[in-house]
Amino acid sequence: MEILKNVAKDRLVVMVTHNPELAADYADRIVRFKDGLVVDDTDPYVPTAAEVEAARLRAGEARRTSMGPATAFSLSLNNLMTKKGRTLLTAFAGSIGIIGIALILSLSTGVNDYIAKVEQDTLSSYPLTIAKQSYDLSAMMTGDGPADDAGGEGADAQEGETDQASGDRIGVFTICKTCSPA
Repeated sequence: MEILKNVAKDRLVVMVTHNPELAADYADRIVRFKDGLVVDDTDPYVPTAAEVEAARLRAGEARRTSMGPATAFSLSLNNLMTKKGRTLLTAFAGSIGIIGIALILSLSTGVNDYIAKVEQDTLSSYPLTIAKQSYDLSAMMTGDGPADDAGGEGADAQEGETDQASGDRIGVFTICKTCSPA
């Protein structure tokens, strides 16, 4: 520590320690940090207003540096060529990521197609009919009977019926490979 103290007479010596007694015995200035922030300084520097103004005048206005596209491309290419290993590893890692995403998408598409085929094969063995029915509530309230005049023959009788509320045609859909359409 005496050697460091002798060197510090004509040079700047910065010492980092967790021992406050050692710092108090040998240091000219002690700066304490906690969690990356300065907590205490035994000799803080406070610039005067004239020093601040002089520094501002020396710095001048901040100007935006401009670089042409050819210069930027040349510098980028030079950077890539000087660091070939890093460039190749980055390209390889990027290609692995892209290939991985493509494989996941193709696998999910294949699984979805397989599930749709299994659903279709399963539903073909159990015929399923989807029909839309409508009722005229005002006719039911007045006692005129149901809105359809088909006599309650089911979905097949309503295939040609129209929906009185919207005027749309009521469709009957049958999902069955072996059944003929109604």
